[in-house]
Amino acid sequence: MIFFDGDGKEYHRTMVSTPDTVEAAYQKALELYAKKPVSWASGETSAVASQVAGSKKLLALAFLDEKKDSETFVASLEDRWVAKHHDRFVFTKVAFDRTSEECKKWGVTSAPTLLLINPAEENPKKSILDQLVAKKELTSVRAFLIKGIVKFDRASKK
Repeated sequence: MIFFDGDGKEYHRTMVSTPDTVEAAYQKALELYAKKPVSWASGETSAVASQVAGSKKLLALAFLDEKKDSETFVASLEDRWVAKHHDRFVFTKVAFDRTSEECKKWGVTSAPTLLLINPAEENPKKSILDQLVAKKELTSVRAFLIKGIVKFDRASKK
């Protein structure tokens, strides 16, 4: 049996011969292609950015509040269709407060907002690769993250 994800990429292959092995194959496939919680980096965003600077990962700053839209947004980030890309990002959660220095520094005016940051760039305004504002639907979040990966990879090759 061969299992494919939502993008048509193979993620599990196994031989089956009995109903029990078919069931085991399905269970293994469900384990491999499951939703995963976001692993949030802790600390100040500048400290996290400096740690990430040498890696090939993007810094994803999530400005969130306590409202339902932010919860839905985080659920989209945890979805199995998006979770397979988690290894390309370092996620940092920032409490949204319109008057905070962090929000002013990055130009964030609403939550949820996700900024994709090139950690190698020193200037905060130039380091923003892309910004997703108030979108929480799975397809929008996934497309945004993939577009950010492509932009980052192109910028890294220059």
